[in-house]
Amino acid sequence: MVFLFAHPPQLASIKDLLARCDLPHEDLDPNSIVHFLTCRTEGTLAGATGMDVLNAAAVLRPPAVAPELRGRGIGSLLLVRIERFAALAGARQFFARGGVNEDYLLARGYLRISWDEIPEAVRSHAVFSDAAGQETGGLVKNLVATKMPAARKAASGH
Repeated sequence: MVFLFAHPPQLASIKDLLARCDLPHEDLDPNSIVHFLTCRTEGTLAGATGMDVLNAAAVLRPPAVAPELRGRGIGSLLLVRIERFAALAGARQFFARGGVNEDYLLARGYLRISWDEIPEAVRSHAVFSDAAGQETGGLVKNLVATKMPAARKAASGH
């Protein structure tokens, strides 16, 4: 498995994957796609997840994994990595829309919150933009910035 941030030419394949997983994708454009982390295996796009950092808050685009490749831990690996990148970019809380992969995210440390507990900048993001979000609320996870193992190893001079 290879994990890389996306490039604009990958927009169509990422939107296709998100559509196959019934996840929001209509608002994506070549500029926003660079905030997506992808996983490729055997030359195929296996999964993707995205983020938008809004100062100390970040919006999570839940991991999407190709249906035929589920059950291999790809979603969990994507989630851990995107959380780390968001924290390193300055986010202290990651927000996700309720109802979308909710059980999956709750099992990974996210907590349910009401619509009123979601910061205005996050509520106005495209992921939260429709009125249904007021009914489902959202999810939040506190983030802590930690160095990645490769960065830690490089910093120690080994």
